Amino acid sequence: MLPSITFSSIAWNELQQLSEEAYPFEGCGLLLGPYQSDKQVHKIKSLYNTLRDQGRGRFDFLFSADEFMKAQMAAERENLDIVGIYHTHPDHPPKPSPTDTNQPMLSGWISVIASVHGGKFKEAKSWWRDQDQDPFQETQLCIEDKKIV
Repeated sequence: MLPSITFSSIAWNELQQLSEEAYPFEGCGLLLGPYQSDKQVHKIKSLYNTLRDQGRGRFDFLFSADEFMKAQMAAERENLDIVGIYHTHPDHPPKPSPTDTNQPMLSGWISVIASVHGGKFKEAKSWWRDQDQDPFQETQLCIEDKKIV
């Protein structure tokens, strides 16, 4: 059974805002929620796309291991778990790209991809794969009690 993910309305609004702020680059970050089997997003922690320092980052993202670790430790102090990772696709659909398929860190996590067109949030979809060689499968994404997918 594929895992699903549910956003609080506050976290959903935050995802939309952070996605728009990252445009025209790919934004990325962590989806944080309580330690439990059903994945609920209560808070979002954006991470810096370090590829921007290289003049890249329009069609890919990378965050530093150090920033990830600090965000994870801060979440644990708030009794929150990393329940997934998000990133944006500027002017492209919210489905895994060939670049995403080659990202090892997107395995074993729920991966939410937000589509931003012309600087405006359009939609988001949730994806899952167990192992790097597995294809992504779309999973259920909800906002509180409303199903999106």
